[in-house]
Amino acid sequence: MALIERLLLGLVLAAGLVLGQRLIRRRQLPPLPLKLSLVALASWIVVPLIEALGPPDRYLRWVALSDTWLLALAGLSLSLWMLMELPAGLGWWRRQPRLVLQLAMLGAGSLITVILANQAGRLDLLGLVTTSAVLTAVLGLAAQEPLKDLLAGLELQLSNEFNLGDWLELEDGRDGLLQSVSWRYSVLRNLDGCHLVIPNRKITEEVVVNRSACGAASNRFEIGLDYGWPPARARALLEEVLNQHPHVLPTPEPRVRIKEFGESAVIYELHAWQREMNRKAMLELRSALQEQVWYALRRAGQTIPFSVVQLHHPRRATASPSEEERLLHAVQALERSDLFGLMSAAEHRELAAASRVVHYGPGEAIVREGEAGDSSYQVLQGRVEVLKSVAPGRQVSVRELEPDALFGEMTLLLDNPRSATVRALEECQLLQLDRSSLQPLLAAHPDLLQRLAHQVSLRQQELDALNRTGSEQHEANLLSKMRRLFNQAVRASSRAED
Repeated sequence: MALIERLLLGLVLAAGLVLGQRLIRRRQLPPLPLKLSLVALASWIVVPLIEALGPPDRYLRWVALSDTWLLALAGLSLSLWMLMELPAGLGWWRRQPRLVLQLAMLGAGSLITVILANQAGRLDLLGLVTTSAVLTAVLGLAAQEPLKDLLAGLELQLSNEFNLGDWLELEDGRDGLLQSVSWRYSVLRNLDGCHLVIPNRKITEEVVVNRSACGAASNRFEIGLDYGWPPARARALLEEVLNQHPHVLPTPEPRVRIKEFGESAVIYELHAWQREMNRKAMLELRSALQEQVWYALRRAGQTIPFSVVQLHHPRRATASPSEEERLLHAVQALERSDLFGLMSAAEHRELAAASRVVHYGPGEAIVREGEAGDSSYQVLQGRVEVLKSVAPGRQVSVRELEPDALFGEMTLLLDNPRSATVRALEECQLLQLDRSSLQPLLAAHPDLLQRLAHQVSLRQQELDALNRTGSEQHEANLLSKMRRLFNQAVRASSRAED
């Protein structure tokens, strides 16, 4: 009957431990030492069955010793969990390093083993070790390196210089994310996703760079630009690329410096900060910034110079389109435009000649909300998205624009600030029309301004849902504002000629 009661009690305790573990996981508390506890319960249930079989006493003594030893270790692990891990999980005090718990378990477990072996098994393990000089010397020599790793592991976990998840760079060039620290080894996960298993003493003895210590990762790289381009303009373009990228932090402020005068280029150093602190994120941001610099240089009519030792320029993969082809494509795009589509063929050709084609790379901001401007854009190839600010530092995407879509016309014709941010979703080709380019066409065709005012009025009524009764007055107000704007430009041009 006692065996059945012990079996039932053991099953109840095991079920309680399993259910308790599930409840603890739901509350995201440190897990119970479940495996050791279940093994101890199984031993506690099985030992009476072994005793009932009637084996010799010399075997029963060791079976009982094993059972007592497992129960003692299980009780020790549960006690450490209740006294150290559970209060830290509840936020009562700081969580102890895992290595400290392991050392406490190892030390107390060794003491329990010595006491049980001495009392129940009549084995003096401590005396055997201390009285054997040879064994003591062997153990001392063997423990030198592990002892160094153990002390280094304690230093890593108890100090405030390193935390799990920090990105570390060792003196020999290896780097990675600190995954775990055991009593002898630390594990870093490198850029390839592989684990670097490094002895703890190597980390404490070498010079280690902790890139996560300042809360942001520093990203530096160099770009060479043509000597014929003024450095002030080059720095302004590079700073604009850095400032407009969403992953570059505004604080610390990104910087562009002239590093040196190279053999064939002026070398600029770009220094940006980002939130993600790992090598993969740094390389991805660097690649994106260099890609956007290429597009920005192309829009500015600049290129990255070839090396002076190069005798021949590489052949272009495709020939550049001729001016006549560019004009033809621009005219076709303007004919499809909602705003400029009603103009005559001659007006389309004049406007196309005054426009220019610009390219933007993925992620580049074409216009920014709230900024002033004097140009409109029509999408020729690619897609862009329109972003509106809903809170400081937060934008939401409100729509996507496909080829032939026009944006920025209110800024071009009414001098209004940009009403939204427009960002390229992929490599885009845009037709840019500036106010200064439109001015000669309006001077030659006075009626064109009234037609544009009508079209702008229709577009703005669609956006603002104006009622029909106010449309004529609204169009007159727009025409008056556009006349003042372009008359000011004419007067300024005349003063400049005088």
